Amino acid sequence: MEQLLSGAKATPIDVNVNNFMAEVIEGSSTMPVIVQFWAPWCNPCKQLAPTLEKVVSNKAGKVKLVRINIDENQQIAQQMRVQSVPTVYGFVDGQPVDGFSGAQPESAVSQFVEKLASMGGAGADLAESLSAGESALVTQDFDTAMGHFQKVMSVEPESVPALAGVVRCLTGLGDLAGAREIIDQLNDEFRDHDAMQVAIAALDLIEKASVSASEIDSARAAVEADGNDLEARQKLAMALYATGKHAEAMDQLLVSIQTDRSWNDEGARKQLLEFFTSLGSANPDVIKARRRLSTVLFA
Repeated sequence: MEQLLSGAKATPIDVNVNNFMAEVIEGSSTMPVIVQFWAPWCNPCKQLAPTLEKVVSNKAGKVKLVRINIDENQQIAQQMRVQSVPTVYGFVDGQPVDGFSGAQPESAVSQFVEKLASMGGAGADLAESLSAGESALVTQDFDTAMGHFQKVMSVEPESVPALAGVVRCLTGLGDLAGAREIIDQLNDEFRDHDAMQVAIAALDLIEKASVSASEIDSARAAVEADGNDLEARQKLAMALYATGKHAEAMDQLLVSIQTDRSWNDEGARKQLLEFFTSLGSANPDVIKARRRLSTVLFA
């Protein structure tokens, strides 16, 4: 966590003679480690690096990527019999088990990483923990979800999906300040990750909705007095969402859409879609609301 909050990127860890044993030999007993031998003057290295980083990032929690500058670490390069760069080795349980040389297309890199990831039991366990965390989020069991995401980060501190899960858990538990603190300290690369974008959107939404939470009684009274007061219904939906009554909040927006879809430049429909994104497509309330929305729009 501290490494992420200090602005670390989802890029390879620089390895030298001082940390080779810890990061590669010992580290590969926990999860497979991909070692990229490179040099600053090597153009094929510059072509391969972003492809490797992208593919490994998509396998967050299953493999780790490190790099070794052969100009600065000739001893390691000689021991590993590196003849040219880029050269890539995959380590499992302290031993090189696969590798390749030269720049490769993304499809070939993906096959290499997939094969290596399948060799690591810890990676599979972390993938299962991520999946379990996501499932717990769907049911709003934030404490359980937090446990799964923290387990992943204890092994793979640079896992963006796990950190995004932590942010979503904090948001769900009402610790908006804690969630915002994490987001504010991330660099652009972490912010731009798809999982983190979802977490940020959820936090932004609940912060916006929280402004309306104190108005829930007055908004409900206004709606009960005049069912066509769509502004009051919109405020009520936001207040309900802020207090965790997601299904009821979506119901209010669906009624508004049915009453006058064009109101406030389709404001109710747009807000409903924000709810969908924040809660996730697997959320049971979202699934029901999507079906009702389709009925309303295409009836």
